[in-house]
Amino acid sequence: MASATDRNIDQSLADIREVAGRQLPGLTPAPVDAAAMVRFSPDLPARLEEDQAAALVAEAAKLEPWLQGPFFLGGDLVIGGTWRTDQRWVGLGAQVPESLAGMRVLDIGSNAGYDCFMFKHRGAEYVLGCEPHGFIAQARFLESIYKSGADFRQIGWQQLSPTEHGQFDLVHCNGVLYHEPNPVLTLQALRRMLRPGGLLVLGTMTLADVELSELARFVPDTYFGDPSWWWVPGRMCVRWMLEATGFVVEYEFGHHPGPPGEFQLTNCYFRAVAGEANRHLGGPTGLPE
Repeated sequence: MASATDRNIDQSLADIREVAGRQLPGLTPAPVDAAAMVRFSPDLPARLEEDQAAALVAEAAKLEPWLQGPFFLGGDLVIGGTWRTDQRWVGLGAQVPESLAGMRVLDIGSNAGYDCFMFKHRGAEYVLGCEPHGFIAQARFLESIYKSGADFRQIGWQQLSPTEHGQFDLVHCNGVLYHEPNPVLTLQALRRMLRPGGLLVLGTMTLADVELSELARFVPDTYFGDPSWWWVPGRMCVRWMLEATGFVVEYEFGHHPGPPGEFQLTNCYFRAVAGEANRHLGGPTGLPE
């Protein structure tokens, strides 16, 4: 009999398939050169037996849609991934230390785990991947193959506690902020998880119009066919929220157009270090210590 967690994952994936079907009709991942891909495990076989390959393909198919990727599974078997996360890492990789040896890394909204696997690939001592939705099943499927040591938990930022989980040298959060009804509370929680002197790398959708840079647009209905969008801030607005919640913003990077919709978006990263929060803002309430 399926557990309540299994049923929640199944329902979450069903909801994701519905949204992805509206957003990406007929879109398939671009071809990937397996020889050029990052290997998330040194032990992947150069050749897969026919029954092994068939079993992996069947399991991966059950977990569709695969938005992150590509993931090399061995032989000539590759899970493509619509978002082509490897291309995002062309820019992101230059902003993350080449060696993460001895470092603790927190990834919030880890989806299928590509970023977590990259952090482990760069030698991070401990990686905690937080994914509250059905994509956690994809991450755990891949971890069963890669055995990277990444710790995947089906939790959101609301359940993170510096007492329970410790603090981290690097916090990575991409594609989360505009899905949150309370983005300032989200950023306060991220700051609590970052050790003094630690690094935050925050990726989010922002308003493309520079004249609206100081504002945030409330989208309580849907944007891009996705009812989970709430706020889309301008880039200056993001900076101000980061500064108010205890970060020192160093710079932005990785700008590229966001998905089509009723107004134009820019997707970009903000690199920031731990600083002091605005004393008038107050601490986050309702969050675990």
